[in-house]
Amino acid sequence: MHHLDLGLFKNQINFTLDLLKEQYGASILDKIDNRLANIPRFPGFKIFKNGISLLARITASEYRNIMKIMIFVLDNLNIGKTIQEKLLKLYEVWNNMYILSHYEEFTESDLRVGQKNTLPLNDFENLIIDWAKKFIALFNTYSNSELKFPKLHSWVYHTTDLIKKYGSLNSFSTETYESLNKDFVKKPYYLTNKQNIEDQILKIAIRELP
Repeated sequence: MHHLDLGLFKNQINFTLDLLKEQYGASILDKIDNRLANIPRFPGFKIFKNGISLLARITASEYRNIMKIMIFVLDNLNIGKTIQEKLLKLYEVWNNMYILSHYEEFTESDLRVGQKNTLPLNDFENLIIDWAKKFIALFNTYSNSELKFPKLHSWVYHTTDLIKKYGSLNSFSTETYESLNKDFVKKPYYLTNKQNIEDQILKIAIRELP
């Protein structure tokens, strides 16, 4: 699901690197890159021989490879104990949540918060909430929008409702809504004279309809 690998996980990686660079300097990114580059080759696994901190573009497949190893790359990084533990826990919860997101079928107990006698991995909604709290607590100051972006909102507030309605996530994405926002809000906005903006946007959008 690109909503996760090219969306939220991409954000998580970028914010992680920003946080570490701000608190420990650029050398910490070199250490991360070196760890990634020194991972032994394995069939079907992408090796990042130059690390990731300077990569301009990373594919969804590459992000999925990073998910498998990032928690180990961050372990024993010689950073503050509190930050270390928070990052490791964040990536642990992420991995559990990501695995469960690929279930093709859910039961009510898989989705229910606080269900007794169930494993944490089987409590999907609880994982989402737990991950979101950790993500926001760590990275709120590293986002220009204070983490107010569609993919995070829809994942936290609408995922389990969609599963209850449709049975599984099955390529769940906000791309349609983001595309509509771009075509019918952002583009018309730049064509206005910045006065009576809503009226102008509405007229432009109506004019552009087929």
